[in-house]
Amino acid sequence: MKLKELILSARTCRRFKGNRRLSSETLAELVDHARLSASARNMQVLRFITVADTAVCEALNGLIVMGGSLTPEQRATAEQHPGGFIVIAGPADMNDFALMDVGIAAQSINLAACEAGLACCMIGAVKKDEAAALLGLPEDLRIRLVLALGEPDEVRRVVERRPDGKLTYYRDEKDEHCVPKITLEEAVILKK
Repeated sequence: MKLKELILSARTCRRFKGNRRLSSETLAELVDHARLSASARNMQVLRFITVADTAVCEALNGLIVMGGSLTPEQRATAEQHPGGFIVIAGPADMNDFALMDVGIAAQSINLAACEAGLACCMIGAVKKDEAAALLGLPEDLRIRLVLALGEPDEVRRVVERRPDGKLTYYRDEKDEHCVPKITLEEAVILKK
C-alpha cells in the first residue's frame, strides 16, 4: 500500500471488536515503530506503557473519552472497547521540541497499526492523574497521550467539508464515521 493510501485508511477509530484482545508483544511491536521514528534533537525522551491486561484496559477505558463530538448513543458500547492501549509518557519539563515527538510517535504507531489491520484512536481527553496512578507511572513522567488500539468495528472514511462549512466528524445515515477534510487548495496558502 502506498503511503497516501495508508494515511487515508488510518482514520481514527472509536469502535473496536472488543473480543479481540491485543497481546503485549503486538503492542510492543507497535511501540518499536515509534522508537525508530524521528525525534526532535534526537533527545528520545518519550517512554511508553503497553496495556494488554483486560482488567487494566477496562479501568483505563473508564478514564478516557472517545468521540466527544458524538452523541452518547453513537459512541462505543461495552462490547466495542479497545483491545489494548499504548500510553505515551514524557518528563514533566518537556520543551516544545520534545512535544513534537508525541505527534511523531503517535502517527508512527497509528500507521503501523493500520498496516497490521488494526485501528487507533489518539486520546487527549484523559483523567491523567488517575490514569498515572492506575498504571504506576513513575513520578517524574507525565501522560502525554493515550492510544486506544484494536480491530476496527466501524467504517471510517474521509469526506468533503460539511455543507454548513463545519469540520466536525460525524456519523452518517449508514452509521459510518465521516471525517471532513479541507481541500488541498485551502491547505496550501502560499506558493512562492
